[in-house]
Amino acid sequence: MYLLIRSIELLSNQKSLCVGMDATLSNLWILLHFKELKIKSKKICYQRYNGHHNNNAYPKRWLKKHFENTAGLLNYLYSKMYDIHYLEIEFTNGWKVKEHPHHEFLFYTSSTEERNTLLNKLVFISGFDPIDIPSLKQNIPYYFKAGVPLYALDNAPPWPDEFWSEEDRDAWRKAYAESEMKEYLKAHPEEVQENLGEPFGSDTTFTHPSVIDDEHPF
Repeated sequence: MYLLIRSIELLSNQKSLCVGMDATLSNLWILLHFKELKIKSKKICYQRYNGHHNNNAYPKRWLKKHFENTAGLLNYLYSKMYDIHYLEIEFTNGWKVKEHPHHEFLFYTSSTEERNTLLNKLVFISGFDPIDIPSLKQNIPYYFKAGVPLYALDNAPPWPDEFWSEEDRDAWRKAYAESEMKEYLKAHPEEVQENLGEPFGSDTTFTHPSVIDDEHPF
């Protein structure tokens, strides 16, 4: 069963939102909620779609045609057989939208209140029950399922977004690597036991599974 919205994630600037969708050729219907907004700038890479997986016969191009508002842009795109490879639109009211084809949209608003209003609207038109936005943690995807409350994966860690500082990213990488190592050791206690009692400077070292040679699986 296809869902209009598959997941949501609040970004760390408290004004932006990531919306996951079922993968289809085009999810541009969601932009109808911005049909009256005037376009300040756009970057749209398209390719003519011929109904087959192999589109090599048609080159990718940047859309140069000017559109005053989103409604005009959508009417034009709906009249064409285009596969959108990249989409970024900035509006005159300060909002911005980006698409990660064909499964995710990023919405940038100007305030927490505007973000929450947009989120509530998207949840309502998708047929799901209202959600308690203040209870959601930032940078953690929450998933929708028919007849089931909004949920996150067990022990899901926060993932960095574009608003994190480099210092915060470095700290996250270190904490994530340590967590991955702990989980691996918990799942493979025999490797810990084998290394117990080894003298300092021994050649016996622990190797993380990501760098183990395929010919010698753990």
